[in-house]
Amino acid sequence: MSMKNRQKTNSFAGYKYLLFVPLTFALVFMNSCKQKSPVNEQVVKDTKVETKAETNKDTAQINNAKPADKVYDVCEEMPTFPGGQAALMKYLSENIKYPKAAEKAREQGRVVVSFTVEKDGAVADVKVVRSVTPTLDAEAVRVIKAMPKWVSGKQDGQLVRVRYNVPVSFKLQ
Repeated sequence: MSMKNRQKTNSFAGYKYLLFVPLTFALVFMNSCKQKSPVNEQVVKDTKVETKAETNKDTAQINNAKPADKVYDVCEEMPTFPGGQAALMKYLSENIKYPKAAEKAREQGRVVVSFTVEKDGAVADVKVVRSVTPTLDAEAVRVIKAMPKWVSGKQDGQLVRVRYNVPVSFKLQ
């Protein structure tokens, strides 16, 4: 029933869709053609561009920084705790002493500590990245600073400094 009541569309409306394809093709073709203009070539040949490099003593000193001092976030061989990941977890569980004040206040959570493993394996530049409370943060930092030397990370066969993050969980039972 609805088909009988529908008005017929103009036949020209159907043709305009057919004209769209060749018109688009023609526009793309004209846009992609590159014709060299003799006028433009002459202008380019006659123009000279002068450049003068200026050096600054301050920037020269910055550029001479040693790349060996760079602290990597990721390297080919990441540093490892002596004995592996399981030994690290064992070390943390044996050495963390729940602070009395935190236990009394029922404080718990996960402190994320960031540190740098130096070329010799020493732990340096210890920082709290994700804090819970000052007492729990201080205990996590104390334990991380007391860690034994790690096996250093390597990049291109060279020992490098690497930033490492360790989560320390405090949970009351």
